[in-house]
Amino acid sequence: MDKLEKRRDDRVLLSLPFHYKVFRLEDLEKDVRDETLSLKAAVENVSQGGVQVVSSHPFAVGDVLELELVLPQAGKVRTVAKIVWSREDKKGGENRHRSGVQFIPVYEEDLKKLNDYLKG
Repeated sequence: MDKLEKRRDDRVLLSLPFHYKVFRLEDLEKDVRDETLSLKAAVENVSQGGVQVVSSHPFAVGDVLELELVLPQAGKVRTVAKIVWSREDKKGGENRHRSGVQFIPVYEEDLKKLNDYLKG
């Protein structure tokens, strides 16, 4: 099966920085209360179901993130998501990692904003 057939949603290619934090089970109560998103990475493409990100930090499949990105002409979108795949990217000699991130619909208003942006 071709990899493109597995995708449910069309992707929009764009490069945007975003802020995030990784939820850790042992610190979950503290992580949920703390609204600070101090880590940075970049989105490579976005769809209604998730994003592909590039970061200097390797993620593990199953990691849960809270992330915020600013969409052009649509504003901030904040959501919770999980890592569904992750691999090292050795292009250009930099220490980079690519990961597939699937949205978990927690902030419905922000996901609606994202869907409206993608349809527009």
